Amino acid sequence: MRKQVRASVANALVFADRHGGIPFLGKRMARRRLEKAWRQMEPFVPQGYLEEMKGLADGANIPLKSLQEVHALPELMATTCASFAASGQATKDGQLIQIRNLDWAIQSDVQKYAAVFVYHPSGGISFVSVGWLGFIGAVTGINEQGISIGEIGAKTTDASLKGIPMPFLLRQVLEESTHLENAVAIIQTATRTGGYNYLFADATAKKAVALETTHGHCAVFWMNQEPKDSFSVPVENAILRSDFALDPQVRDLQLACKGDPSKPGVESPEGSGAYDVRYRGQGLLIRHFYGAIDPEVAMAIARAIAPRTNIQSVVYAFPQMWVANAVDRRPAVMGTFQQIDLEELLKNF
Repeated sequence: MRKQVRASVANALVFADRHGGIPFLGKRMARRRLEKAWRQMEPFVPQGYLEEMKGLADGANIPLKSLQEVHALPELMATTCASFAASGQATKDGQLIQIRNLDWAIQSDVQKYAAVFVYHPSGGISFVSVGWLGFIGAVTGINEQGISIGEIGAKTTDASLKGIPMPFLLRQVLEESTHLENAVAIIQTATRTGGYNYLFADATAKKAVALETTHGHCAVFWMNQEPKDSFSVPVENAILRSDFALDPQVRDLQLACKGDPSKPGVESPEGSGAYDVRYRGQGLLIRHFYGAIDPEVAMAIARAIAPRTNIQSVVYAFPQMWVANAVDRRPAVMGTFQQIDLEELLKNF
């Protein structure tokens, strides 16, 4: 798919040139920022991924430098997304169901080059990643053990580019996790970059976990162990996240959701769409549909909480998965969710 990979990489870099630099300095400054970011992160990227990037560059006949810049972009323009997982009495048949809305820059047009990747790593766990041509990291995916991932950018002052880029860290989670404790340990022990909230689920064990991270902090919340405070929306047998952090230490460092680290204490997130719609609104919908949540209801919740920047929406209900992608400026959730049989996909590709 050389032609499509080249087009996808060129498209991403045009977007970076227009939106990733300093106003009025344009393309040159944008590329310098990407180059500098990659140089800082590269020492933390596993060697196998670096070799894979070189192979992709050689195969598509594009400069390796261009691929490096594309893979630095997510750290400079973090996503603001939403995710929930529910099981047991919360769902219609007890099955674990997770949604993952990727709400990024729909004007980037990365959705033109959407693709489903099937990986069978030597010595690792086979997995499916939903992403884009020319990009080898993972932001959405599920492995053959039923471990599924979702990430949410959560801007913080406690950030550094001297760490493993989030998409490579999540790919490690998919390749190496046989259960959620593995996934949690990978995030906890990694040299992380900046602020992200993660929501991981295990279809076999029917449980889920949320992690709220900065460069130096990682708070872990298991399903049914959520804190109960004035801003949380706890739901039995469910767990949900937007970019709002429940952990006081992580929240105190947040710029996301009206956070102000320059002031003492924890600021109210109320009045931000990330909290009012994608966190609290999501929680209230889960409560409303409690006991009746199935893939169709999950899609309805995904539609209700998605902003106009929604470029990808996924419902995991292992061994099935439903995927929707944005088309032009139409948000993903407004289109058709395509059903994918994960067992057949992993078996035949």
